[in-house]
Amino acid sequence: MQRAVIAGVRPTRLELIRLSRRELIARKGRDILQEKLDALVIEHTRLSKEMENMAVSIQNQLRDAYTALELAGIMTGWVQLEELAAACVKIPEPVISSSQVMGVTVPDISLPDLPDGNRFRSQRGYSMSGTSAQVDEAALRYESVLESILAYASLEGRADRISREMNRTRRRVNALEHLVIPRLVRTMRYIEFRLEEREREDLFRRKRMKQNMERKERGDNTNGNLL
Repeated sequence: MQRAVIAGVRPTRLELIRLSRRELIARKGRDILQEKLDALVIEHTRLSKEMENMAVSIQNQLRDAYTALELAGIMTGWVQLEELAAACVKIPEPVISSSQVMGVTVPDISLPDLPDGNRFRSQRGYSMSGTSAQVDEAALRYESVLESILAYASLEGRADRISREMNRTRRRVNALEHLVIPRLVRTMRYIEFRLEEREREDLFRRKRMKQNMERKERGDNTNGNLL
């Protein structure tokens, strides 16, 4: 039994009160962590479902964008289309920030907002007046694909951080549930057992002392009568 209790604990009533308070705090902490874990599981499930839907949407966008690119190549000519593509020297650098979700720091990945409201038009590098509508349509569709991919990456980063926090919180809940709280309970039972045992010993000692005093009094009375 002693190997299952906290080492170095003295079997006193003061220690029993202190351990009782620790058990109460541990149980409250476990309940709070369990609520947090439940909320994290719900959020992770929501993100997983959203990522699944977005992955299907990105596949559809890529298919439509490739169809628009093929049409642009046919209408404009593949050589001219390659020249237009070579003029697109850069795309806006994504902006990476962070936010809090249930106390967890998660990444936010997005494209910068430009004054004209269009993130890509100023970065294309060619004049829209000198191209066909099919080229612009293909460019718009691939720009939309890029935005969706960045949004998916942001969701994936959130899901990954929340998954890590879920595992960390689950380990803490399990430690409190299966290690800390049971050990505190066993230690308190051990102290209660030792206190009860001590009380029985004290009661037995008092009875023996009372019996010895009664025998002594009877012996003194007997000697006095004989005299």
